[in-house]
Parts: sequence; structure tokens; C-alpha cells
Amino acid sequence: MKIIAYYLPQFHQVAENERWWGKGFTEWTNVKKGKPLFKNHNQPRVPLNGYYNLLDKNTMYRQANQANEHGIYGMAFYHYWFSGDLLLEKPAENLLKWKDINMNFLFFWANHDWIRSWNGTKELLKKQIYGEKDDWKSHFMYMLPFFQDNRYIKIHNKPMMGIYQSTVIPNFDAMIAYWNNLAIEFGFDGIYIIESMINSKDNKSSKYGNAVLLRQPNIAQYDYLRIYEKIKRYPQLQKLIPFCYPAKVSYEKVMESLVQFSKGFESEKDIIFGFFSGWDNTCRHGNRGFVIINQNVIIFKKYLKELIEIGKQKNVEYIFLNAWNEWGEGMYIEPDTKDKMAYLSAIGEILQNE
Repeated sequence: MKIIAYYLPQFHQVAENERWWGKGFTEWTNVKKGKPLFKNHNQPRVPLNGYYNLLDKNTMYRQANQANEHGIYGMAFYHYWFSGDLLLEKPAENLLKWKDINMNFLFFWANHDWIRSWNGTKELLKKQIYGEKDDWKSHFMYMLPFFQDNRYIKIHNKPMMGIYQSTVIPNFDAMIAYWNNLAIEFGFDGIYIIESMINSKDNKSSKYGNAVLLRQPNIAQYDYLRIYEKIKRYPQLQKLIPFCYPAKVSYEKVMESLVQFSKGFESEKDIIFGFFSGWDNTCRHGNRGFVIINQNVIIFKKYLKELIEIGKQKNVEYIFLNAWNEWGEGMYIEPDTKDKMAYLSAIGEILQNE
């Protein structure tokens, strides 16, 4: 079983974030604002190795070593492409230059709009625009040097690429067919497209996609979140039951849902399992946030073992783990001051004993 961790390239300063959020803003700005909102609430989250800058080579070198030492196969770098415009691209571009960093990786296109929602509003910051064939070619040619890197993850000589929401992309099948042809022109056997399934009702996929990814905890927490979303529509109910907020659900319940859904899921395409370390976005959203409570490494380890066993039975080769460093969502396996190396050690131990 190969575990690939989502990698958020948000921990460095960019002009857009400074324009939208203020001078010096990075994801750490939000993380540092975390505060406990109820008894035993694990906030703020503090990285064991300090508040790093992803443009620092030593940081990425350390991350690669930590991942490799504990059996993480590679990183899925979130990739932000807006019809030629890029955001947060420098960490991946630096990795491409830094050949001595032993980090397998792939691109995961986060093809959503950027919206300011942390303050309870929905202000559009950057619209996702989908172009036609000229844009498809520009996008592919930008990614090509990464595909050609020996560390870029491939299946059967096909570079892997994840897409967050393929169903919203116009002419998606035509775009993938075009990319396949370009990939073949440049010596590959095509491109291996992974489409996310982000809730239990979302069962659409394209003609040319190769794999369905069961993105977690999105699917497993979907039904729990729907209850809270309904209550949010009625402010008078929130006043009557203020203890409900921030929204909370048991870590073990979500893990049970995750494993059961994965076990029963079938597809004609390849299946890629999803897994996750935790969830708490209250440092961004305060009482409007959502917390998966009673998270601990014992439960994490128990259900990861179960999922790997199910994967063996279903010939699933990959698990996408959410996440390496989603600190603003309380979803990371990097060491922090509370659990130290516990989550990485649990992964390493499980994979070593497979």
C-alpha cells in the first residue's frame, strides 16, 4: 500500500494573500489565532519544528526526510491554475529545481474559486476560469517539466494528476483526451487522471478519468455536517442551542463511516481510498467552524490498519491521506508540540508490519 499525503503550499508570503488579507499574511497567521472554545479543545496548534517558510530549502528537506523515514510514498501538491494564472506555485517550482530533495510528488488541481468565507460571508476573491484548447495546451506545457522529473509519481508511464471537482469543468472529456495525446507526443503512455468524490451522493465521473478517489473526511462527515447546515438557516435555533457551536462530531464515528463506505464502494475504474488525521477549522472560523472531537493516534492507527486490509482485498494500491500540513484545518501528520511524532510513527509502524 502506498500512502500519498496532500501538501498545502500556503506557508509563504505571496502578493495576492497580502492584498486580500494584509501584509505578511500566510496560513500561519490563522493558525496562531486558534483558541480553545470548549473543554479539552486542542487549540492553538503549534508545529514542533516551528512556524516554517516553504521557500526555505531546509524546511522541504526536513519534510522529505520525515516522510521517507515513516513510509510516506509521496506528496500531492495542491496546484492552483486559473486559465494561465498561478497561485502558490513556488514550493513546487523550487522542488523541481532542488533535485537533491528526495520527495516523490504529483499535482492535485484544486480547481475551485477562491472565496473569503472565514468571516461568515462569501466574497469571491479569484474566479476559476476554464479556457479552451489553447489554455489546455498552456496548462499541460506548464506541468510537463514536472511530469518529466524522475520524482513525479506515475502509473504505467502515465503521470498521475488529481482533480478536485472534475464535474464542473466544461468539455472535461475533450480536455483529458487532448492531454492524453500531448502526453504520448512527449514519450508517456498518456496521463492518469484521478477524480475526487467529495460526498456520498457524488457518484459522477468522466469518460476518460482513470480512478475515483474517495476524498476524506469529506464523504464520511457529509451527513453529520448537513444537520448543522440546516440549523444554521434558523438563527433562532442557534440561540436556543448555543452549545452546538462550533459543530462537533466524534472522531471514531467519522472513522467508522469512512471504513464502511470504503468497504462497500465499487467502481469500474480504479479506486483510491482516502483517509485523514483530524479536523478543526475553528482558528479560521471560530464558532462557525467544525471540529472532529476526541481525535487521538490510537483511533487513527486502528482504522488505518482496517482500511489497508480492505484495500488489499479490493486491490487498492493507493491511499490519499488528508493531510501532511493542513494546519489551519487541524488536519496534519507533521509533528506538533502535543503529539510530537506519534502520527508519523504510527504510519511507519503499520507499513513496516504489512
